[in-house]
Amino acid sequence: MREGRLALSLPRKSAVAATPPRRDRWRRVGDFLARLGLALALICLGAATLVATVSTVWLMTDAEEGNLTQSMSVFTLASPESWAVLGAGAAGGVVVLAVCWLAWRFGAALEGRRASAALVLAALVAQLVVVLALQTRDANWGDSWMVGGMADRAVAAGSVRSLFEGPYRTLFYDARLYFACYPFQATYFWLLWGLRQACGAYSYLVFQVISSVVTSLAAASLLDLGHTLAPSAGARRVLWVLVALCLPMYWLSTFLYCNAMGFGFAAAFLAMQARAMRAAGERGRAAHPSLRSLAWCAASLVPLALALCTKATFVLFALAAVLAWVVLAVRARDPRGLAACLAVVLAARSLSGLPFQALREASGGYEFGDALTTLNHLELGLRMGQGEFYVSVDGGEPTFAPGGWSNHANALWDASGQDAYVQDLAAQQLIAAHVVEFAGDPSYAARFFSVKLASEWADPTYQALYYLAECLDGAGERVCNPADLSTPVGLACTVLTFLLDGYQTLTLAAALGALAQVRRRWGTDHGCAGLGEEVALLLAATFFVGFGCYLLWEAKSVYLLPFACVLLPLSAAGLDAALAWLKARVARLVASRRP
Repeated sequence: MREGRLALSLPRKSAVAATPPRRDRWRRVGDFLARLGLALALICLGAATLVATVSTVWLMTDAEEGNLTQSMSVFTLASPESWAVLGAGAAGGVVVLAVCWLAWRFGAALEGRRASAALVLAALVAQLVVVLALQTRDANWGDSWMVGGMADRAVAAGSVRSLFEGPYRTLFYDARLYFACYPFQATYFWLLWGLRQACGAYSYLVFQVISSVVTSLAAASLLDLGHTLAPSAGARRVLWVLVALCLPMYWLSTFLYCNAMGFGFAAAFLAMQARAMRAAGERGRAAHPSLRSLAWCAASLVPLALALCTKATFVLFALAAVLAWVVLAVRARDPRGLAACLAVVLAARSLSGLPFQALREASGGYEFGDALTTLNHLELGLRMGQGEFYVSVDGGEPTFAPGGWSNHANALWDASGQDAYVQDLAAQQLIAAHVVEFAGDPSYAARFFSVKLASEWADPTYQALYYLAECLDGAGERVCNPADLSTPVGLACTVLTFLLDGYQTLTLAAALGALAQVRRRWGTDHGCAGLGEEVALLLAATFFVGFGCYLLWEAKSVYLLPFACVLLPLSAAGLDAALAWLKARVARLVASRRP
């Protein structure tokens, strides 16, 4: 086991010395771009780590419906009343660190393909046990029952076309308006429509089973990413523990929506792109694409297309891959890898429109208007919520959450006459007004973004328990309440949330340390270069794109869960380096005290 450094493969110096001077200049430009990108990612990751360290978020226990709304309580170090909650989270972090150390020191059985396969299988079984215990028959989450209701009506009428006939209703009850505003929901509709016909009352349960399978694919992909990034025995052992303890990822498979599926496919895409970069790196540190590299890149089309079909926002993973390949293309003065990645992304984007096209055909040729635009949705993330999303800081009075959901974007879409140009024009004016407001009142801007970041990055469960609690039984009652401390489920969820609070801070901090080491040693002959550095760049780009997007986008912690998960390979590498350094220091201290 290598000690005191990230276990990333190193190139031979002879490969560098043989590089022609002109190509060496391109490499220096590429190294500069990489270090710049890594610095930006470090700033973002540092902000997320700071927020998770000094605060934590719990769903509000005094909100309507108990602890089952999207309203939250933020606890910070600034209030002595919050110290007990934060202290319990810190204790959870100590427990997680102790488990990681035991695995790092004694967990030889956690290495290898068999251990990885065992973890993936165990994760699937555990998810299926939860799904079967819930016995979900209905959903309380808005988009779930809206799209589910449309699927029910189509099945009852015997045709999808019936949804596009008759008098208009309001946006959330009329398929013509709903799918015009949200065309990406077509995949979700077709999936529920098919499950309703095949499984009847068990369709939601089967949906959760499918989500569990794809979530297990995410676990396998994270393990593969970790082995590609840091092949040391210690890092593999720690990563096994971190993936096993990533409970929000597994809880989210019960969510009757496509978030879990989208992440599973997107993580597989990222793992294949990492393999493509590693195969390119095997020809030298300049990362020239090889046939095997191009094959892995081409194969990633399938999971990316599925990810974009199920959840369009996972295009951010594709953007991150393109950014990483840009750096590698400049560094090697070889655009083939970048061209292959771009071709995959464009093809996947094209394929992702097929479900909506099928819906258009099934509607009998209904002419849909323009969808809700990106600028319109982005403006939503810069306004004070004014909807169902509330936040209380250190026991203060609940207020609207910064960047929380409201129907303002839908109202603007409707007022525009479903015209994208009009939407963007109005959104630009509103965004400009928000920027002026932030610039004119820095204290308001500071509170807005600090509370928004806390709501996104300091929730240990990433809202996964909230969405689990949105599952209903056949009588329309909630199947469980994770906030009810009078029940074993409530008590277990509370203890696990404290554990996850420490897990969240520890994994973010360890990833920060690993990324800092990668940036410091990037492009040198004596540090984290070679096969692993391209993968580190890919993971850093993914986090940077996600953090930057949701800094401005609608604030929901569940949206950030995928970007927290992709940090786990970096977290494992960071903990491996930290534990090796600590072991070496202790050994030197003991040796110095011997006579």
